[in-house]
Amino acid sequence: MEWKGLGLLLVAVVALACGGCEGGLESNPQFKRMVNITFPDYRVYHRMDELLGEVDALVDRHPSIMRREVLEAAVEGYATEMSVVTVAPGGLDGGDDGKLRVLLNFGEHARELVTSEFALRLLSMLGGEHNITSGDRGRLMRVLSRTVMKIIPMENVNGRRKVEAGDLCERKNGRGVDTNRNWEVDWGKKEKDYDPNEEYPGTAPFSEPETQILQRLVKEFAPHVWVNVHSGMEALFMPYDHKKMMPNDSGGIALRNLLQALNVQHCEGRCAVGSGGTSVGYLSHGTATDYIYDIAKVPIALTLEIFGDEKAPNEDCFRMFNPIFYDEVEQVISKWSAIFFSLLVNLPTTLSAVPSKITGISWGFTESDLGIRDSRVWKEFESPGYRNEDTKKFGRVWQGMDMMSEGLRTPDFQASLQFYLILCAVLLVMTWLRCGRYYKRLLGYIRPGSSTRM
Repeated sequence: MEWKGLGLLLVAVVALACGGCEGGLESNPQFKRMVNITFPDYRVYHRMDELLGEVDALVDRHPSIMRREVLEAAVEGYATEMSVVTVAPGGLDGGDDGKLRVLLNFGEHARELVTSEFALRLLSMLGGEHNITSGDRGRLMRVLSRTVMKIIPMENVNGRRKVEAGDLCERKNGRGVDTNRNWEVDWGKKEKDYDPNEEYPGTAPFSEPETQILQRLVKEFAPHVWVNVHSGMEALFMPYDHKKMMPNDSGGIALRNLLQALNVQHCEGRCAVGSGGTSVGYLSHGTATDYIYDIAKVPIALTLEIFGDEKAPNEDCFRMFNPIFYDEVEQVISKWSAIFFSLLVNLPTTLSAVPSKITGISWGFTESDLGIRDSRVWKEFESPGYRNEDTKKFGRVWQGMDMMSEGLRTPDFQASLQFYLILCAVLLVMTWLRCGRYYKRLLGYIRPGSSTRM
């Protein structure tokens, strides 16, 4: 049982009781807000330090194909650090030249916990500790052998600390700036429904250490593909966010066709496809994707939205942006892992349609010469028993999977039942007190128009 959540609900009940006898439960907005809030179950989700520790351990187990570095920056006394994992399934010793370069960013908005869980799972798959599902396994292996990725499991560590401290609606960084509004393209423009509590862009473009780190990384790594992973809905977005249009050259058309095919194959046509500016219902200014596409000239810039609960009340931020139970988390991660690897398989063909005037670079290979240069890298994927036999030796890769392997296939309903029984008992007692003379004497309540002090 999550005692913190129980404590907060009991506080809400007491606050309700102290509000007087007029009106029922539904008349107290504070109580309504409290009972509508879902709290993270940290038996399902990792806490930040735990997740980054899992990433470190994973990299240590696969030194031939993974390397981790911590990038740091500070502005006006506000500092942050960012873990970046380089993954080269063909081997780190070969360098990046002539390889497909992919930069993936997770956890930009603090409340979107599921995105960092997705990052951990991808790293585990690339390390051979979880199965990779792909319709064309041989082709995927050929592409991966000539690919190098830089993966940021959690961009916004300072904002994440706020979420874990109880501010479940926080999306901004540690000093109140939305880093996905802090980039240079169309920076600072505010729509009519602008809410500074949600999307404050900072004092200037790149005023934040998080965006400064990412800008340097984009410049140094020069990726062919940028993927920014969020939650809030299910979507495959390409530029642009700040205007209602999409790139309409041959590369833009090829990318749009690919995203539509992925939507049909994996989303059953339910995911939004196109640009954020045309699909979300509002324009976003100063986003990473638009800068990386327009200014940094990265040929393919994508935003993936991997989950959203449209039925969640506005105040229930955790439920709105994250699946609650670990089987739901597993479904989301499995689905979007399949989408990512399908995307990866089709990148060489899609990139071949990008006009050279946009890229100004050559990735040094064509689809026909994606050969496996080092077959030993793939022995892990060729051994079906590898993961089942060795996961225990490696320790927990993802908490939800461990729980499933131990036979716990449902959430802890016994604890949940205890929670609600206690809540109901407290509510009954408080209801009796609210209507009784003892309650009125306790609070010294004086009914309007009466001279009697209770």
